[in-house]
Amino acid sequence: MDNLILTLLSISNVGKKSIHYFIEEMKNMPQNENDIVDILINLKLNHRWIVIPKLEDVKIAREKAESIIVNSQKQNINAIDILSENFPKNLKDIQNAPAMIFYKGNYDSIINKDCVAVIGSRRADEKGLNGAYKLGEILSRQNYNVVSGLALGCDSMAHKGCLHTGGTTVAVMPCSLDNIYPKENYNLAEDILNNNGCLLSEYALGHTIFKNNFIERDRIQSGLSLATIVVQSDVNSGTMHTVEFAIEQNRILACLDRNYSLNRNIIDRNKGIIINESYDISSINRKIEEYKNKSE
Repeated sequence: MDNLILTLLSISNVGKKSIHYFIEEMKNMPQNENDIVDILINLKLNHRWIVIPKLEDVKIAREKAESIIVNSQKQNINAIDILSENFPKNLKDIQNAPAMIFYKGNYDSIINKDCVAVIGSRRADEKGLNGAYKLGEILSRQNYNVVSGLALGCDSMAHKGCLHTGGTTVAVMPCSLDNIYPKENYNLAEDILNNNGCLLSEYALGHTIFKNNFIERDRIQSGLSLATIVVQSDVNSGTMHTVEFAIEQNRILACLDRNYSLNRNIIDRNKGIIINESYDISSINRKIEEYKNKSE
């Protein structure tokens, strides 16, 4: 059945958790809408909270999924779901993995290169902005794919530093890819695409931005990446969510040696690699190689 995962996502009251149970339950690929309903009925025997949709609702969801794919392709947006062999392995392995991702641009940069996330405050000071830019340059020169969130501040500078040296960078969006957020970074998003980078989101066309989207986006940034580097941020910030996701996902964590509360929190808890003013990332390189060897 084509577009199975997107069909499931298009059914009211069927979320990522239900879909993961659905995938575990199905023995063969459903051939039609009746098969989908039957699998959900079987799931409800052990998971009473699962809602069984009407057959007509599943048919409407399938039509909606087909429409989303067609309209996405008109805007050069492609989709890949968690059942595909080409779904990013690092992302597939995390808890609460996205069931589907939409992308625009060079998807191979995610698959064929090691990713490192650079994150930090939207209201960074000059030293923080320079640090993010410098890390983007250094990681690019060492052939890493730089991951960030296209936000103002540190994210933007990390993308720009990477682009300055001709590297590839991925912007993980908290919105659908037909709606660049923030609008101030529309040109930066275009620069990423024009330089073999990629825009990525788990949200289909027309999705409204909610506050929780930013937290959901954070788990994808760390999930795609073998390492996450904090430039500067305070503990009571969105960056903290990405840090906690990186720790939960057993990914490498690092931070610049700066006197900001989140940086100090990471350092004082001995949770990450400390990067000094020379921007030496050799320790991160070694940890990434160790991580990859263990995963083979």
